Amino acid sequence: MSSAVEPRPVVHAGAGVEAVGVHLDESPPATSTGRRAGIVSRCAANTVDFVVVVLVVAGGYMVVSAAIFLWSPSSFQFPEPPGGMLMLAAGIILFGYLTVSWAITGRTYGDHLLGLRVVNFRGERMHWAGAAARAALCVIFPVGVMYVAISSRNRSVQDVLLRTSVVYDWGHVMPVSHARPDTSH
Repeated sequence: MSSAVEPRPVVHAGAGVEAVGVHLDESPPATSTGRRAGIVSRCAANTVDFVVVVLVVAGGYMVVSAAIFLWSPSSFQFPEPPGGMLMLAAGIILFGYLTVSWAITGRTYGDHLLGLRVVNFRGERMHWAGAAARAALCVIFPVGVMYVAISSRNRSVQDVLLRTSVVYDWGHVMPVSHARPDTSH
């Protein structure tokens, strides 16, 4: 007799809650899996992702500074990038980070820590084009996530425009489309 728990699909997460079919290996209560994430979870994940991008930009600045120092140590001064250059670099890095994360695993590092996943209208991982479009909207209009706070369906402006959802998903397996997110509202 095996003591292993068999993965199970989540079909319904409770009254008034939309679920995306997901096979779980381990999870908090199954009632949260597949439900659209709220503003607190999403902002916490976005904060983690912001810190990741800031660390990458800072690391890049240090690498450039070190290269300049090695090239000419006697006349070294820390570089002063033109106004907006660091913001542009951060935007490009954020765009790439979000696109790759959502297209490959459906989640960024912040999403992973908070048990979130970005899915398309079928409840599946996003394709490259959709991930890039969503990443561009998030970089250009980051306050669009605040719409989640007033949306009855926990959807950001980006979610509404691209028919995506950010759902709770504590499993390590990509969502399988047994049930589609309710898009009738």
